[in-house]
Amino acid sequence: MKIIKSTLSIVLLLGVLLSTVVVQGQATTAANTAVSKVVVTFTGDSTTTKGFTWYTNLDSTNSDLQVCKKTGSTPDFSKAVKFTGKASVSTNSPSEYFHKAEAIGLKANTTYYFRVGDAARGIWSDIGTFQTAPEKGAFTFIDIADTQAKSEDEAILASQTIAKAVATVNNAKFLAINGDLVDTGANENEWNWLLGHSQQSLLNTTILPCAGNHEDDKNSFIEHFNIKPAVNSSVTTGAYYSVNFRNAHFIVLNNNEDSPEYADFTPAQINWLKDDVKTAKAAGAKWVIVIMHKGPYTTSNHATDNDIMGANGVRTKVAPILAELGIDFVLQGHDHIYARTSPIKAGAATPAAKITEMLNGKTIEYTMKPDGTIYLIPSTAGPKVYYKNKKIDPHYYDLFEVADEHHAAVYGPDKNDTRRPMRGQIQNFIGITIDGSKLTAVSYEIDQNKNNAEPYIIDQFGISK
Repeated sequence: MKIIKSTLSIVLLLGVLLSTVVVQGQATTAANTAVSKVVVTFTGDSTTTKGFTWYTNLDSTNSDLQVCKKTGSTPDFSKAVKFTGKASVSTNSPSEYFHKAEAIGLKANTTYYFRVGDAARGIWSDIGTFQTAPEKGAFTFIDIADTQAKSEDEAILASQTIAKAVATVNNAKFLAINGDLVDTGANENEWNWLLGHSQQSLLNTTILPCAGNHEDDKNSFIEHFNIKPAVNSSVTTGAYYSVNFRNAHFIVLNNNEDSPEYADFTPAQINWLKDDVKTAKAAGAKWVIVIMHKGPYTTSNHATDNDIMGANGVRTKVAPILAELGIDFVLQGHDHIYARTSPIKAGAATPAAKITEMLNGKTIEYTMKPDGTIYLIPSTAGPKVYYKNKKIDPHYYDLFEVADEHHAAVYGPDKNDTRRPMRGQIQNFIGITIDGSKLTAVSYEIDQNKNNAEPYIIDQFGISK
């Protein structure tokens, strides 16, 4: 009996020791399973504010955010600035609260530690870091699309892509995601898998998310991201909003609205787009970049969808508006293939001078002062890939500088869906740097069957204004 009691005491002591993490200034319980799905976003001035979202069970009613400057290898939360947010019951997971809070009054070009949780209960997330935007100088960001995992194994694959992207693209300030983060937005398990397995990456970067057609109902997008939607934006189906970062203005559109005038959009969103671009340019934005899930110029099966090429489709009605507004660059998703266009205006490729430089041991061409908008789709960061569209008018491909068959085609059709290449073989991401009047994009690929599944460059290009 004494042996049993002694053993039990040792086990209890070990449990106490293992369940406590000592952070300078305060001892807290290690509750990274009690605080989940932590995401950092833009909520206003990118030099002075950040938004945070996280999930807990219904016992944690407080929404506490603590932030302190990074001055060493460990944070001192006794000196933290404290912010209070709001908890709401999740629409699609009623046994959970989603919490949102905002940090304000931050200093530009500064790295901070943060944690979120319920201070009264001593429950905190793992410690994360974020950076505020610099007021001047070059910056780099990562762009991906369509993680769209429908199983935990596929979410692990997508999380590995995100981790490799963050490790490969040096000092990226944020991660743009062009929609379809999950396969079924109202299925909270899919968010648990994606955000859970990506948590360590997401704790240390900022997300610029776009809603895809797989996050088009039941608040499945807005409840995971603390953003500031435009006044008339639908939040049930996603959201549209914009963010300034250095000399660039990023506009995130929502294809999940619809109207007789515009497939996938409402007149209110289009009018907001026009006003937003005008305001941004008047304020001095050098670059205007649009992120949208269903883009007008892609090269797989969605390129011939009615909501893209129909009378009121995105290519027919919205693309001309983007050119008229002088949009420099459009980042797209939805079609799960890699492609990029020449500058396009009035539905045609416009000629432009180019200069050639060397980068990463390879040549790179910069399009000089393009008269039109360049469109890019970065393929997929997840498992699902598409073949090139062979049914479309071949002259359509004259608009593109890169319009290859998907590299996953070499692995044959997927046994569960022979319309598409084998799932999970190829993933892609892009590193984009803006330095004054020059934009440089380097596109990476991961092939699970070669190069030890490490990223390698498949394309690089630039724009010079």
